[in-house]
Amino acid sequence: MQEQRQYLAPGRYAAIDVGTNSTLLLVADVDEAGLLRPVVEEARITRLGQGFYRGGALGRAPRQRTLDAICDYVELAQDHQADWIALVGTAALREASNGPAFCDQVRRACGTPIEVITGEQEAELTYRGNLYAPHLPPTEATLACLDLGGGSTELTQGVGERLVSRVSYDVGAVRITEQCFTNDPPTSWEITEAERVIETVLGEVEPLPPGAVLVGAGGTIVNLASVALSSGMVACGEVHGTRLTHGLVTELVDLFASLPVVFRKRVPGLEPERADVILAGAMILHQMMARLSAPRVVASTRGVRHGCVYRLAARVPSLP
Repeated sequence: MQEQRQYLAPGRYAAIDVGTNSTLLLVADVDEAGLLRPVVEEARITRLGQGFYRGGALGRAPRQRTLDAICDYVELAQDHQADWIALVGTAALREASNGPAFCDQVRRACGTPIEVITGEQEAELTYRGNLYAPHLPPTEATLACLDLGGGSTELTQGVGERLVSRVSYDVGAVRITEQCFTNDPPTSWEITEAERVIETVLGEVEPLPPGAVLVGAGGTIVNLASVALSSGMVACGEVHGTRLTHGLVTELVDLFASLPVVFRKRVPGLEPERADVILAGAMILHQMMARLSAPRVVASTRGVRHGCVYRLAARVPSLP
């Protein structure tokens, strides 16, 4: 796809994405031509949502891990002289009873307020962040952007700049793991129950129009692509732009379902800290692809933070 080359003001921008499973930083330059060039990219699995889907509140240790990461990222962005900093929170902060208190704690500690965005806003930011991403297949038809996170999954469809739909589903890798899996590895009954829960949430997803390109963002999809590359299941190359077929995703679901977490951690290409939630994430992707009638998904390392940088560069204060 082509890079965006207009309507963006040159400068250095930073975006911090506080997710249910990970906290991500992007500091990037946007030049006169509108090209986005990363300066710093950082990622920590802070698991803000750990225990939330069993208790309804953010735990003390997850809050502290995430707060530390946010403060470090704000300082790093300032050290790199970012002109603007966007700090956004997603599913766990949308739902947690003590989410507002945590946001206030972040503002006091870091001096930067968190904008807790809706699922639909999250969907749009991911779409904007991927619309002009390099190494993704060009299309003049529908671009479908799937963002599979820890607490929610977003699906946005559009044709170029024109959005057709943006939907957020309350299903994610951490959420399903905590709601459905107790044994390690999960029992066949637990897997069946997880499939039922995912199917119920995704029940209204309809097939993509002919010619649509499905792009997948988020830690689950990036890690599945990394595992596929490391194991030789797909041709060698970069994770960004790797094509995963539905059949390959089925194989990965079966692989992770058969392994306890301690052995999943040894799978080449998989971040060890994602070993406990990768099965649930792969199951969500499998069902989503089936419902979309998508034979393949193109993995993307771009996400909400890239959309935030574009938003800052366009001098758009907030999303509708």
